[in-house]
Amino acid sequence: MEDLGLNSFWRKGDSKDVKLSSLPSMEMGVDRVKVVVGNTGLGYYKEVGSYDKYIDLRYSPELFMIRRDDSGINIGVAVTISKAIEAVKECNQHGFHTEENMVYKKIADHMEKVASGFSQNSASLGGNLVMAQRNHFPSDIATVLLAVGSLVNIMNGLKSEELTMEEFLRRPELDSKSILLSVKIPDWNRLMGISSGTRMNLLFETYRAAHNP
Repeated sequence: MEDLGLNSFWRKGDSKDVKLSSLPSMEMGVDRVKVVVGNTGLGYYKEVGSYDKYIDLRYSPELFMIRRDDSGINIGVAVTISKAIEAVKECNQHGFHTEENMVYKKIADHMEKVASGFSQNSASLGGNLVMAQRNHFPSDIATVLLAVGSLVNIMNGLKSEELTMEEFLRRPELDSKSILLSVKIPDWNRLMGISSGTRMNLLFETYRAAHNP
């Protein structure tokens, strides 16, 4: 991991604990530090100020993780929005029940309507959610993930914390010792307590006020 190539914080192959302990302080000796992946928020907020350090998360492979299991799908925060859409679409091909299949399809369809293709390929899922939490960015993605009971995993120092999307959006903005790690979209049937043999009718719809130009 590097801050845009200016300083190396750890060697390839170092453990997660070593990586965390090697991160530079965001409080001592540095006025302003910004953690980035695509940094597309710059175009939205038209920031005019500068930062002393930029920490680029694209060199941390753990944050690009996409993992599926019986409990749902986990997506690392550095995954781009376009890759997250692909991952959610692929859930339809892994034997999920009809109702859940429909929910994942609705999520993917709605996310495809968010931003331009360039932004989807550059912006990260985590960056979008942090903008919603910190700057009250009107995020469609956060709204849809909130509706399906998604969870987020946050690292506070050396401690990991799991929050519901609602808890994450309501809490104060992340401080310099905290970082968003992943988002989990839960298995719909487990979330609703539905057994595999149960038949039910489910209506799940999402809407956008207008398409992006």
